[in-house]
Amino acid sequence: MDSVSFRSRHIPVFLFPGILSGLCYVSGFLAVIFLVPIQYVFRKEGKREGLFSMLVSLAVVGLGEALRLSAFGAMQVSFLLQTILPPTLLLLALGLVDFVHADPWKTLVSAAVVLAVAFGFLLQASIGTKEVQESLAAMIGQMFESAGMQGLDTSVITEAYVVPAVSVIFNCFGAVLWLMLAGSWWIGNRLAAPKEKEASDESVVYDARRSTFNVPSWLLWPSIAGWTLLLFVLYGHKDGLVSIVAWNVSLAAVCWYALQGFSVISYFFQSRSVRRMTGLVPVLLIVIILLDIKVGLVVAAFVPILGVSEVWLQYRIHKGA
Repeated sequence: MDSVSFRSRHIPVFLFPGILSGLCYVSGFLAVIFLVPIQYVFRKEGKREGLFSMLVSLAVVGLGEALRLSAFGAMQVSFLLQTILPPTLLLLALGLVDFVHADPWKTLVSAAVVLAVAFGFLLQASIGTKEVQESLAAMIGQMFESAGMQGLDTSVITEAYVVPAVSVIFNCFGAVLWLMLAGSWWIGNRLAAPKEKEASDESVVYDARRSTFNVPSWLLWPSIAGWTLLLFVLYGHKDGLVSIVAWNVSLAAVCWYALQGFSVISYFFQSRSVRRMTGLVPVLLIVIILLDIKVGLVVAAFVPILGVSEVWLQYRIHKGA
């Protein structure tokens, strides 16, 4: 028996992905991809190993957060539970998607909605109160003073910096959760099955060779409802829960139709044997936005509009097929 086979028999397949997932989350800047190794195990090894990998990831996260709190002298059970609650919710949502035998789109959207509600309460308790915002403003004021900027009042900092930043977070956190959950699910599946040419479920069609991505038709009306509600919020100068729901639904809808728009562009170039142009399109959009924000935003808006228009125009269906 060689050393490779010996290691493969004694090291659980879920161990390394679970540790990698936990380390990604603890690192901070890699936290957005910490679900990818878990989904890889779910798809590659099965539900049992995926569940164990989730537990390993959570254990690593708990250990890392405990060491971090100890370094700051704030090691308390209540603080530790608060820090590991967000990754726990994300892992549970991913596990729900993998354990439920249903349309992946419906499961992902449902899980993202549940996550958004849970995180909404967490954000309201953490940064949504006036006391916490004033504390953040005081910290920012101290940073300004250390940089030599004097005379900034805490109330001014709160209104000029903290409140707008909190508003942006509340308006987009649901869309970010959706992208994180759905993106991790998709990337993990692709890494676990790189040679597959077609997804097994008809509702999520992705061809590794032709890069086709289709949003299910039933999502069109919720998307239109979200965009209509956003117009009502913008022109009616509404705020509060209605504004938060409108922004998050609208941004999530823009994201999935932008992916479909990029898929249409990819199909256009691949059908003409110029696949390299597909990867250049996002780079060109970023360059245009950096050169001229207004023009760049108009060009960027074209991509989700292209995705929505395919509902009626069917760009990727050949005539006579």
